[in-house]
Amino acid sequence: MRTGGRTASFGLGDVIGAGIRIGLAGLTVQAVADALGVTTAAVYRHVPSRSALERLVGEAILADLTLVDDPAEPAVAHLVGFAAQLRRFTLERPGTAEYFQRLFPRGPSGIRLLEHQIVALGRRGYDPAAATVLSSAIATITLGATMAEQERAAYYTPETAEDLQAVKAGSALLRQAMAGIPAHTPEDYFVLMLTATAEGLVARHPPGRPITTGGRPDDGADR
Repeated sequence: MRTGGRTASFGLGDVIGAGIRIGLAGLTVQAVADALGVTTAAVYRHVPSRSALERLVGEAILADLTLVDDPAEPAVAHLVGFAAQLRRFTLERPGTAEYFQRLFPRGPSGIRLLEHQIVALGRRGYDPAAATVLSSAIATITLGATMAEQERAAYYTPETAEDLQAVKAGSALLRQAMAGIPAHTPEDYFVLMLTATAEGLVARHPPGRPITTGGRPDDGADR
């Protein structure tokens, strides 16, 4: 927005809008300044730091995430559905998974999502503490898996695919193992992994059981 050597007027909403268009993966103060046609100093008049810019843009992006809950689903199905929704959202918006992993929740959109899960699991008999722990565990695994999937996609080319096939072909045991695995998509594998995780969490912490952070549940039920 440079006109005749002077910077045209713009506001915080313009900064956030430019950040959303850029996306969290490529977000920098310089990138926003370039998108708006202004100097970085002009952007810094509206946001004090790169971290503040990330929070503003991240929260604006998360505002578009609306989690859907079917109250008829049991806890395991709900947790897997939550994971699937989170995976789809973050895959479509590179950098969002990393934002979730850093100091979450950082604003009203993050709080809204966490409160949604507390209420949803509350319907299934979980108190707020247990609901937070179970949801956080599922989210942590989901985000880690999503970031790994994005990394693989970024480096996966026909050449790397050929290299991988060549490596597998060099091991008879690996060829036998791969032959026994049915055709599947990344989403299929994700659902398998998260279903097993959710089943383990719910078995370890059914409604009414106190939350523990390690060892065996301290309620005598398994003794």
